[in-house]
Amino acid sequence: MSPGSSFGYSNPRWTDCSLTPLAQFSSLPVHAIIPLSLLEALRNLDTPVEDGLEELAGEIVSKRLGLSATVAAQINRYQDAAKRDGRVATDEAIAVFRLASRRPDAQLVFADAGRRAARYAARSSALPARALAQVTPSGMGKAIGARVATNAARRVLNASLRVGADGAVAQVPSPLSIHAVPDGGACSFYGAAFGELLRMMTGFEGLMVHDRCRGRGEDACHWRAMPVGGY
Repeated sequence: MSPGSSFGYSNPRWTDCSLTPLAQFSSLPVHAIIPLSLLEALRNLDTPVEDGLEELAGEIVSKRLGLSATVAAQINRYQDAAKRDGRVATDEAIAVFRLASRRPDAQLVFADAGRRAARYAARSSALPARALAQVTPSGMGKAIGARVATNAARRVLNASLRVGADGAVAQVPSPLSIHAVPDGGACSFYGAAFGELLRMMTGFEGLMVHDRCRGRGEDACHWRAMPVGGY
């Protein structure tokens, strides 16, 4: 089975020469946490709520992709890979982004998935550093937490996250979201991930503003932290 074929997509090809060429980009493997988080978000959003309509649950499950046997099998596969700090082919991860982007609730999927990816990334970081960030005094703890967040963003998201006295900024030169959805519609995945990493590790409260996007013809996808009350 070729990468992505289980979702009904052939390997993507790109015509936008401003992006990293696919042959080069596909040589950079993607952490399994990313497609795992996307499919778990699909499953979460497709799971029926407990609303007293249990008799319809079977019919609902049969019609919702996130509850399909195919998605369940892929989630199990990605979970196994993520536990080993494993990677998947880039075009396979792009196919999962595209799958999510075709849904009417795509923005909810990307926001949920980004937060999930951040939590996985934080939990898979070095345990001593995470523990130290939580028990040390406020200033020092935030500094240690910022380093944990920075390392997690680089290792799992292939992103540069910088936390300084003037706030936090993040950049992804050639994000999966743009390769999957060239207009930038999937970039909210990264914004949600950065925001959740900062919340977990530094106590940040606010949102990550996507102030530059390759989908708008700019040089890279870039986010800056906007604390609560600052917008």
